[in-house]
Amino acid sequence: MRFDCRAVLPGLLLASGAVAKIPEGSAPPASPDTALITVTAPPLAGRVLAPGVSLAESALIDRQPRTVAEALRGLPGVAVRTNSRGETIVRVRGSEERQTQVFLDGAPLGVPWDGRIDLGLVPAGAITGLSVRKGAVPIEYGTNAVAGVVDLQTRRSGTLFSAQAGTLALYTLSGAAGLDAGPVNLLIAASHQGQDALRVADPAALPFSQDASRRRTNTDGRATSLLLGTGGQIGALTLRASVLHIDAARGIAPESDRDPAINAPRYWRYPAIALTQAQMAAELDIGDATARLTGWRQWFGQTIDAYRTASYTALRSRQVDDDDTLGGRLTLNHGAGPATLRWAVSAQTTDHRQQDTPFPAGAPGPLLLYRQTMVSAGLEADVPLGAATDLTLGAGWDRSANPLTGDKPGQPARSAATFTAALRHALDEDFTLSLAAGRRNRFPSARELFGEALGRFLANPDLGPEQAWLADAELAWRTPGLRLAINPWANHTTGSIGQRVVRVGGQTLRQRFNQAPATSLGLDLLVQWKLAPDFSAELTGSVQRARTEDGTPLLQRPAHEVMLAIDWAPADVIDIRAEVRRIGPVQDLDAAGALTRLPGATEINLRARLPITRIAGARLAATAAIDNLADALILPQSGLPAPGRTIRVGLIVTS
Repeated sequence: MRFDCRAVLPGLLLASGAVAKIPEGSAPPASPDTALITVTAPPLAGRVLAPGVSLAESALIDRQPRTVAEALRGLPGVAVRTNSRGETIVRVRGSEERQTQVFLDGAPLGVPWDGRIDLGLVPAGAITGLSVRKGAVPIEYGTNAVAGVVDLQTRRSGTLFSAQAGTLALYTLSGAAGLDAGPVNLLIAASHQGQDALRVADPAALPFSQDASRRRTNTDGRATSLLLGTGGQIGALTLRASVLHIDAARGIAPESDRDPAINAPRYWRYPAIALTQAQMAAELDIGDATARLTGWRQWFGQTIDAYRTASYTALRSRQVDDDDTLGGRLTLNHGAGPATLRWAVSAQTTDHRQQDTPFPAGAPGPLLLYRQTMVSAGLEADVPLGAATDLTLGAGWDRSANPLTGDKPGQPARSAATFTAALRHALDEDFTLSLAAGRRNRFPSARELFGEALGRFLANPDLGPEQAWLADAELAWRTPGLRLAINPWANHTTGSIGQRVVRVGGQTLRQRFNQAPATSLGLDLLVQWKLAPDFSAELTGSVQRARTEDGTPLLQRPAHEVMLAIDWAPADVIDIRAEVRRIGPVQDLDAAGALTRLPGATEINLRARLPITRIAGARLAATAAIDNLADALILPQSGLPAPGRTIRVGLIVTS
């Protein structure tokens, strides 16, 4: 890994990130106490966006998440799971994880080589809000935002310190403080977490590569993060800069539905994972126009050790990755008669260096260099159609190129058009109807094109891009004590990238390929009801049906996910939150590549916060959390069940 702390300063000078403002009285679709969210595509007055949902800091405190991944669980149309590489990823409306993009203060956070980010490594204590936008998202998000986006907002003010310990030596220490020092805002946040193992809910579901204990094989891990930020305003110019660094190591659970004598699972460990991202923001008001310059510099490195057996003693091979990414985005917003125009252009380039070493020989293979560049440009127009109706239209162009392809065949550059349309009509002051539609593009990541995953995958350099046609309707009703949002949606995707099992020289491998056109139909629901001053209920859910044109079900998409949550919080006495979440059955591939149906499950989670005292204006409270209270077997995918019952207790200080 080539990261050097001295590189942060020039990286910041080369990078900038969006500082998006929300006008007074306006907010994204969210709970009634939503805080202002710094997003890539701000919901400006007169602008119509695809459906979304967000969480403010108070909701995050109630949920007691350790990571951003845990904070996203239970949101309508949003699923979180851990994949076979041990990464905790987010999937909007059952989509593949690479179809959902994640942004931190306006800059993309995903690792471009892989096209995704492990949100299980991003600490929740560093953020004070998050927003999820679903469907045909605006052009500012650039390429690859096919299903939706997650925008994360870092802290601007206040403090939060927490400590928790729990099942199988689980622990978390985190702290964050934002403060104003004259005209300058400062942020510092740090976190350290770890565990010895995840708990097994049902040992009978793990016939291979698992001993008789309740400690899931090879699921220890630790992660340390540091986030520094600063910002301020000089006249009409607003600036903000931040640096996030994550250092981690972990094992990943082997797929325990596979007989090692026939089809060995991954016996992998990550002895080193490091991500550093620097970003800077600049926003300038020029008359009736606003320019926002967004840029980022990311360094990412990891080492993957592959072992021969579940004893994790004999190395089979080692892969060392080293990535360097530089990108930027410029948007210009200005009036044009009754309309508002918004121009956007973004570009990003990534170099990926990789070296594989087989064992026991231990002789490093060649150092391979891959490069991928992405460019996106477009125009949006906000058009008022009367006192109660607004229309936003957008059109753009995306391009992807792979000028360096390691030891693989060269690739042609690919490009495609994108467009969106969104209409909002206020039926009355509490009731709104919104319609949105468009087409978005996703180009294969370099790893999908060229990666072999230490001999597990057969590369397919002929992979083509995905194109998704998206349509949404949303009825939203909002009063002081009740919020209701009903959102039917439809996605039709051509070229969707899936996986198949192939036999090569007697060896079973997986290969990515462009599937037949597929259609997904679904409904997202959100109901929030204030039943009493200290008692509220929340019902969120999603149902969907996803099939290719020949009737084949799309994999790892639950037929439904529904959560009922009840929150009881008598003032300064206690805050108790109870969640019941039902996850429907899913289709997946078994070890031989045949379709298999995985059963649904019910998960019960409890949260409690007990105020203890106040210290110099800060509130000290005891916390407790139980995940999967009933130790239910939850199977989001074959051979990789979700953790069993986990208990955490701790302390939290907020101000």
